[in-house]
Amino acid sequence: MRRGALYSIAGFVSTCRNTVTPRLLCTKSPRIPSGVELKMPAGTRAFMPAELPAVVDLFSDHADSAGHLNRDGLQRLLGSIGERPDAEMLQQLFEAADADGSGHICLQEFLVASDMLLAENPARCILIVGGPGSGKGRLCERLVAHCGVSHVSCGDMLRQEVQADTPLGREVSGIMQRGELVSSDLIVTLLRRRMRAFPGKRLLLDGFPRSEQNAKDFESQCGVPELALHLKCTDEKMVERILRRGQLENRADDNPETAARRLRVYHDSSAPTLAWLEARGVPIVELDCNGTQENVWSQLLAIGRLMRGAVAV
Repeated sequence: MRRGALYSIAGFVSTCRNTVTPRLLCTKSPRIPSGVELKMPAGTRAFMPAELPAVVDLFSDHADSAGHLNRDGLQRLLGSIGERPDAEMLQQLFEAADADGSGHICLQEFLVASDMLLAENPARCILIVGGPGSGKGRLCERLVAHCGVSHVSCGDMLRQEVQADTPLGREVSGIMQRGELVSSDLIVTLLRRRMRAFPGKRLLLDGFPRSEQNAKDFESQCGVPELALHLKCTDEKMVERILRRGQLENRADDNPETAARRLRVYHDSSAPTLAWLEARGVPIVELDCNGTQENVWSQLLAIGRLMRGAVAV
């Protein structure tokens, strides 16, 4: 596991108070100042309980020691979700959010102004990185079911374009059947469009980035991700799963020839992609995914137990 990853995943993974049936609490407990009760006024986004921690974490990571956002803090916060207003627009946003004219934005004011400030962006993005057949989709399904997060699969996103038989879909179809990578500009643009459906949420990006250029383009358009989960698996196990999935789901791109090409492409691109993410300070958590789904899940739970003292649950 890479340096810094433990503390980041401590905010993403914890364990249930129930000592019999463990459960993931995959968002940090909100870092709310003592004695402050958060209330969402009428007309603002109605945050579900599972969504609020991601928004509060976003605020807390850029607030000062007193728990306030100044103008520079707001600029950093907006940059972290891919929004880069000019100086005039930044000042207008700051003044609109600073409802009491105190010269800073408190957490309550931030929540009230979140519709305007987040501009339909997710509050947090977590990358799920791994080769074809490493188990990304299954892990994401379980995280969504238990952790109050949302999920976008890049592979499903592209296949939906193909099924819709759009001009873009027809172009993508040939690329996918050859086991090649779709151009970075295209996939990041599609992803950015899809992410708008998850404002203020913690969002899992399944199968992304697929190249170093993907990662660079994502940072440019969407900001720096919170965390990356790297699903490590042997080629033999991945091929076995790909072929089984092809039989069960009748997927045209899950055949021996395409699987071999996809693995070659993945190995060529994965090392530089992960190295670039690490250099940018994105914590990377490596999971051994050769075993069962329960084994992978247990690894996440074990990290949560180890770090439970560092996270208020």
